[in-house]
Amino acid sequence: MSLQKTVLLSLIFPKISKTYYHFKCVIHTKLYTIPFDILLNPMKYLYYPLIFLVLISCNEDQVSTVSVGFYNVENLFDTKDDPKTNDNQFTPSGDKKWDKVKYAEKLQNLAKVISQLADNKYPTFLGVCEVENKKVLQDLANQPALKQANYGVAHIESPDERGIDVALLYNKSIFKINEVIAYQPDLSSYNDKTRDILYVKGELANGEILNFMINHWPSRGGGRKESEPKRIAAANALLSIQKEVQAKDPNAKIIVMGDFNDEPSNQSISKTLNVACDIENIENNQLFNAFCNLEKQDYGSYRYRSYWDMLDQIMVSKSLITDTVGIHFTPNSADIKSESWMIQTGKYKGFPLRTYGGNKYLAGYSDHFPVYISLQGN
Repeated sequence: MSLQKTVLLSLIFPKISKTYYHFKCVIHTKLYTIPFDILLNPMKYLYYPLIFLVLISCNEDQVSTVSVGFYNVENLFDTKDDPKTNDNQFTPSGDKKWDKVKYAEKLQNLAKVISQLADNKYPTFLGVCEVENKKVLQDLANQPALKQANYGVAHIESPDERGIDVALLYNKSIFKINEVIAYQPDLSSYNDKTRDILYVKGELANGEILNFMINHWPSRGGGRKESEPKRIAAANALLSIQKEVQAKDPNAKIIVMGDFNDEPSNQSISKTLNVACDIENIENNQLFNAFCNLEKQDYGSYRYRSYWDMLDQIMVSKSLITDTVGIHFTPNSADIKSESWMIQTGKYKGFPLRTYGGNKYLAGYSDHFPVYISLQGN
């Protein structure tokens, strides 16, 4: 049974104390910082005319669960031509006749999915890929359906020739960013560049540090086997980041997510990254892939012809499984968000309902389904 606390909370007050109490409870997704003296002596300040006191019942269960999602949002471009990238298709004069009306509908559609992504709620953290710039992320975060999510944006422009990037949306009420770094996988031997791996380090309201690594590895264009060396190069880059973080803190809590364009059983993930699929048998410094079992059951986040591929995945460090005192992974929480209204009918029945089919506007969501996991605390 959850512990209930009732407090008198001052929402408007003069600066009357240098000592403040950081209220570690989420109330409608907001954290409150209030003068500690008011908590000890609430009656002392009742005569202040600007003080507005409200009675709030705070349930600690509201911060006991954290959800983490990932979504390839498929070509979230604004309508402006960026001369530095190949984004001509997604302009009003381009092949797809991409205009403000379609852009607004795309944002609204994505917000609908995200607002229900994790057990019918918006996720606390959401990694995304195929976003053009920080502006489209801010436009997405400002959608009415996502206002209560209180999303901040962690993003760095990548050198991808199409101009698409990865990013992290996070609930600003319970997470403070400490560091954001972009790492570019070395594809120089292929005379190519790809999306950066985005590293985000920050602190939860309870003081715990989380390390996120958001990925969008090279595509399977040209064939899966032919393009595989590029994804192995991306895996090596990710492994280097992971080792760097764990060298500084062997117990670092790490969450890796992305569209890997490979499945858990493919070489880049199973061998290069050397991830574990058995939650009961994880070596030190090894990642656990929460989506191995879904691949084995022939589920997937992306459909190619008649086959489902488990390309979008979330992995966690061993410390997020063994440390049950702090925030930790919830076993069997990995899932794919797919609702009937997110799925095509007709000729391509069963496929994700995307924004375009070729140059035909379908007014859908994405060609990928989003995925998510849950973390829990004590």
